[in-house]
Amino acid sequence: LPFSKMLLVVFAMVLILPALESGGLLSGEVLYGDCMDLLADAGDLKCGLDGIGTFSDYDPSLCTLKCQGPGSPKLPRGVCEPGVGVECTLGAREGLRNWLDGLTKQRNEVLKRWCPFLPQK
Repeated sequence: LPFSKMLLVVFAMVLILPALESGGLLSGEVLYGDCMDLLADAGDLKCGLDGIGTFSDYDPSLCTLKCQGPGSPKLPRGVCEPGVGVECTLGAREGLRNWLDGLTKQRNEVLKRWCPFLPQK
């Protein structure tokens, strides 16, 4: 191998090997954490848009959000299985991401309607 290709191989191994050793690329923990982040972001928006405070947790037995105020909005279909909770599969993560995108769009529409002089991003 030419020196430049060997250098590239060594560089790639230096970057990838620690992740493989720690199991970071092999475990579902990164995926699970991503789902919980998406759930928290979407939960904040949903609780806020519904006027029931801020998101505090979710109930895995009922697949509902726990907000600071009264009310328990349901998680979208396909994201949570009652009694099991959120199993962070690729489908569930995509469902959470789509839900978050929809809620973000809804929030932006509310802001546009109620705060017409608010600068647009």
